[in-house]
Amino acid sequence: MPENQTTSQRTSSTEDDEIDLLDLLIVLAKHKKMIIGVTFVAALLAVGSALLMTNIYTGTAKILPPQQNQSSASILLSQLGGLAGLPGGPLGIKNPNDLYIAMLKSRNITEKIAKRFDLQKVYEQETFTGTLKALEGNTSITSGKDGVITVEVDDKDPQIAANMANAFIEELDKLMQTYSLTDASQQRTFFEQQLRQAKNKLTDAELVLDKTPNTSLQYLDAVRNLKYQEALWEILVKQFEMSKMDEAKAFPLIQILDKATPPEKKSKPKRSLIVILATLAAFFMAIIWAFIKEATQRAKEQPERAARLTELRSAFRFRR
Repeated sequence: MPENQTTSQRTSSTEDDEIDLLDLLIVLAKHKKMIIGVTFVAALLAVGSALLMTNIYTGTAKILPPQQNQSSASILLSQLGGLAGLPGGPLGIKNPNDLYIAMLKSRNITEKIAKRFDLQKVYEQETFTGTLKALEGNTSITSGKDGVITVEVDDKDPQIAANMANAFIEELDKLMQTYSLTDASQQRTFFEQQLRQAKNKLTDAELVLDKTPNTSLQYLDAVRNLKYQEALWEILVKQFEMSKMDEAKAFPLIQILDKATPPEKKSKPKRSLIVILATLAAFFMAIIWAFIKEATQRAKEQPERAARLTELRSAFRFRR
């Protein structure tokens, strides 16, 4: 291909690009009043709407739940292993934070929060189920990588927002205390039963030893059995005493890292962001409308494009 022809094509392509860009600028300049007007009106409406929005405040409380909870009796059990068929291994759960988050979100706790703060009236809900859904929408409960659980509650009143966040922690603590005391009582009852059985077996071993001549092989077996029953009796006595201590003592379950205080600044709405996004959206929509309007006018001036435009309109119409 001759060099002059190649140069001519490049020049033509450059001119076409410049013409296309020039056409775009002409369209924008031609409809500048509409674009500016729509953008300005949208900005004013966004400002007005943002100013009418109610300020929302977020109360935030942070807690560090207990890790895998082990009472002194259960620790001793795990050390004993499978001695005499007793349950071994630590008692607890693999991922405690998931359990505590589920407890915080449970209907048991949310119902108490809703009744405590009379949320059905505050949220203006006809049903209690609707109140619980509204509370769920205003509540965020998350767990960080550091193991800290964060409870956030939104409300129009900063004091109520803080009070509700703290109330979630209080109700969780009460619920865990109930479950922990129940667990400790069950452990104490279990060891008490095992202790009675061990005492009977120890008494039987003593009677067998008394009746067995000390010169026979059965005597050695009776001595070994008595020593085993005595060792088991001593272990169970310690376990029983520890379980009684676990049942009687107060369980330090929840560690509050940050108690919720009334927030000084609102969390939402973000008025500046709302105004900026609404203004930009209106600006780009106005530009798009300007190009559509310009394309429609040009299509009407050219027969071929007018026919295409009519075909396009008919294609968009819904046929009955």
